[in-house]
Amino acid sequence: MKIDELLDKYFEGGTSCEEEREIRRFFAQEEIPGHLEMYRPLFTYLAQEIKTGQETNRNIIPPERKKSIRLHRLFRTLGGIAAGVLLLTGIAHIVSVSYSPENYVIIDGKRYTDDKLVQAKALEALQNAGFTDEDLSNLLFQH
Repeated sequence: MKIDELLDKYFEGGTSCEEEREIRRFFAQEEIPGHLEMYRPLFTYLAQEIKTGQETNRNIIPPERKKSIRLHRLFRTLGGIAAGVLLLTGIAHIVSVSYSPENYVIIDGKRYTDDKLVQAKALEALQNAGFTDEDLSNLLFQH
């Protein structure tokens, strides 16, 4: 593409980064056509600003601050991970509680939820304690 077409495209705001680099390289040459000489200061200034900006960006953070910035990022990352773990733990607890039956009994370290089995175990335990059937009925089915 000719430089005149690139310049027209540049001033219309349609150039890509690579095309703009090509324009700056063109104006960095020693010899350019006379009718384009008026654009040289603009593109040499832009090239200098880009170069200066890159150098400034490299040295913008003092070395003594880089360590504290790394620590800050590390703590922020670890804090995010910890928050995620706590959130997942809370969700897991809620899910496990919502799936567990409401009524249960623990007999000899085992959890029982079947009402008929629990009633049979209770009757068996009470019979072993020496209660009569009438006492058991009064205790269990008293309303």
